[in-house]
Amino acid sequence: MAHGRKSALVVGVVMCALAAAPVPAGAVAAPATTAGSLPSESQWLADVAPVASSLHSYLEQRLGDAGSAEHPAVVLDIDNTSLATHYDEGQPIKAILEATRYAHDHGAAVLFASYRSASSKDSTTRQLTSAGYTVDGLCLKPHGDSPGKAAVKLGCRKTFEGQGYTLVANVGNRSTDFEGGHYEKGFKLPDYDGGLS
Repeated sequence: MAHGRKSALVVGVVMCALAAAPVPAGAVAAPATTAGSLPSESQWLADVAPVASSLHSYLEQRLGDAGSAEHPAVVLDIDNTSLATHYDEGQPIKAILEATRYAHDHGAAVLFASYRSASSKDSTTRQLTSAGYTVDGLCLKPHGDSPGKAAVKLGCRKTFEGQGYTLVANVGNRSTDFEGGHYEKGFKLPDYDGGLS
């Protein structure tokens, strides 16, 4: 990480997972769903809310402690993390949007790391800005053969670090959004055992 912080430091991941799955201490568990089914939009948003609240609280504390030489940033996945792609395509997840607005208003960059293809950069940027997000950086799956979702997301975080950002928070809804570290604290939204991509 920039400015003397260890790159691979991972303070923790706040998770919202199925109740049947092991949940790390301090994490919030979403209710179990029947095999192959997804909850209603209102239940999904209720499951997202405690994670978004933890993110907001953390940002209040972390950005208040940021040094003047630091260039803090929040990294977000897009589909079903920043945008309600499955339930309300193109619309923001309001609680996540509010947390990113707080972060931006308090000196943090808002960066996105997605497995969407590089050819969708312009349309993805338009979609995010139309939903109300500030887009200070967007990293997508490169053209050609892909090393896989986790490697692409990790490569994005390393790229952002190389640009001088301190990645204070990493927000996603799949385990591949967090593999390999290179962020201070992770916030995992529900994916219902992989049912919600």
